[in-house]
Amino acid sequence: MNVPLTTLMGLSQRPGELGGFGPIVTEVARRLTLNQLTNPDARYTVGVTHPITGQLLHLHPLPQRFLRGLQAELVHALNQRCVWPTCRRPAATCDLDHNTPHADGGSTTPANTAPLCPHHHSAKTESTWTLHQTTPGHYRLTDPHGRHHHTHPPDLTDPAPPQPRDNPKPPPAPPPAPPPAPRPATPADDDDPPPF
Repeated sequence: MNVPLTTLMGLSQRPGELGGFGPIVTEVARRLTLNQLTNPDARYTVGVTHPITGQLLHLHPLPQRFLRGLQAELVHALNQRCVWPTCRRPAATCDLDHNTPHADGGSTTPANTAPLCPHHHSAKTESTWTLHQTTPGHYRLTDPHGRHHHTHPPDLTDPAPPQPRDNPKPPPAPPPAPPPAPRPATPADDDDPPPF
């Protein structure tokens, strides 16, 4: 949906435009926009237009506040549970928390996001606990006393079979082959003439 900022601010009566539908009256454009402000799946982009021609000059996407779609599914699949030590709540029912808060410039990406159940999300947000993702799915939680607690994702596949040692013992050599049996000796008759 495209709506002029002046329309949203009540400074003009220019209509909005709803994709796949067409122009919509000013009041409907305002209401649709207001209804979407609390929708975590709504994405907003500010378009800068030329003041005289109205031609679009730039699009500036507003920072995304919530993970959604495949990125959210990746965080849920990788961790499977709340990342707080000893918590067993499934990740699909957890909040996706910014490790570095969004308000402090933390990015809305899987690398800065962890599933925390509502109770532990509140504990982290409202106290001095900190959470840092060291590698994908591996987290270091630091308590108010400076102690570190580590969690990691569950294994999603069977463990690999053990590898042979670096210097394996060579297999025993096969026993030597027995010497060939001697041929029986036959007396030579040199006196007989060759047959014709």
